[in-house]
Amino acid sequence: MKRLALALAALALPASASAQALRCIPQDQAAALVTFALPSLVGGLAQRCGPELPRASYLMANSTALADRYRPDAAAAWPTARAAIAGIFTQFLGQEMPAEMNGDLVRQLAEPLLGSLLAKRISTTDCLAVDSAISAAAALPGRNVGRLAVVAITLADKKDKGIAGVLHICRPEMRP
Repeated sequence: MKRLALALAALALPASASAQALRCIPQDQAAALVTFALPSLVGGLAQRCGPELPRASYLMANSTALADRYRPDAAAAWPTARAAIAGIFTQFLGQEMPAEMNGDLVRQLAEPLLGSLLAKRISTTDCLAVDSAISAAAALPGRNVGRLAVVAITLADKKDKGIAGVLHICRPEMRP
């Protein structure tokens, strides 16, 4: 469990803290990570943005119900998210993720940790924009929210530095 926490915590490190050349995470795995983390991410954003938003804002009024609605898609995203976590584990710790880390305990630890790490990446000055985005995307299934988040992150990452200089999402490839 300590190894998983270390690998996921590596996402929070500044780029200079990682001496390894970083590979990118495929778009489908990145979307699964976001989808998997959505319930905790919504809760984390509500907690982080609570002091900045009016009580009647969409996020503050609906975070619990929205997180609950995203749980089935989060559960369905777990196998692909687990593959992404295994890749991060291998990349940062230099060894394969042990098979025993495939169980429910790891899943229960990884989801809130990922959600918290992602929520902490949002500046409190952006809470109104976050509330607006969550309100606009609220009718979408969680898997679509995950995909849209990855597209937005990829588009915003003009300098190809990744999320916090650590988590790089592969650019989409042209389809025939």
